[in-house]
Amino acid sequence: MNVSTLLEHINKLTPLDHAFDDDSVGLVIGDETSKVKNLIVGHELEESLLDYCKNNSVDTVVTYHPPPYKRIIDENEVETYIPDPITESFINSSLNVISIHTAQDVCKDGNADTLVELFGMSDVSIFANTIDNFGAGRKGTINKLSPADFKKDVENKLNTKIIRTNEYFNDIKEIQNIAVLPGSGTQFIDEIIDSVDVFITGDISHRYLLKADEARLGLIQVGHISTEIPGMKKFVEKLEKELNLKLNYVYRKYYE
Repeated sequence: MNVSTLLEHINKLTPLDHAFDDDSVGLVIGDETSKVKNLIVGHELEESLLDYCKNNSVDTVVTYHPPPYKRIIDENEVETYIPDPITESFINSSLNVISIHTAQDVCKDGNADTLVELFGMSDVSIFANTIDNFGAGRKGTINKLSPADFKKDVENKLNTKIIRTNEYFNDIKEIQNIAVLPGSGTQFIDEIIDSVDVFITGDISHRYLLKADEARLGLIQVGHISTEIPGMKKFVEKLEKELNLKLNYVYRKYYE
């Protein structure tokens, strides 16, 4: 199998053209004609993944997050992107890297749908749309819970202790209507701000905590990858079945 054939298989599971327009998905490092002899799934490019690839003769990596680049605008306002050191290391190691990122968030049974399943949500609708009826966010209803019980539920179902809330969260009497968005989703807060009790996502900045307080919306911030890992584990299972191949999934468990 070469990289282009692998891309066809991935595209069946996670249609890459459903990602956000400005997202970097598909083959981001490497050559479509390269042979795939040893494949692994990683959450993002980082040193431990690179070491694993070198120590295990891996030639191709499917990652969730795309490689990091630094955006530079020169004095003539010309925009260029310079690879971060870790990206440079993967390039110099002649590895093929395929990113699925927001295509995996929005697809059927992807990261967002997996959160729906985990939290037992019903009457589900989509927000944060990319194309047609595909979107990265989900909102719906759950069985009523107190804030304390709901926090425990989030910890248990996302296997994380990295939880932060806004101040208003502590004033909520019961929680029934929730919104979830894997990764970082506060840029879409206005789409759900008046229709749910609590919004769960990652990387919530201070200004959004205050904005939610003013709007009487509860916010739960979890570790960035905590909302992505459950769906990625599903993706690995689907890709294993598609390729009839056993795959390892490498991510930093400390940040779960």
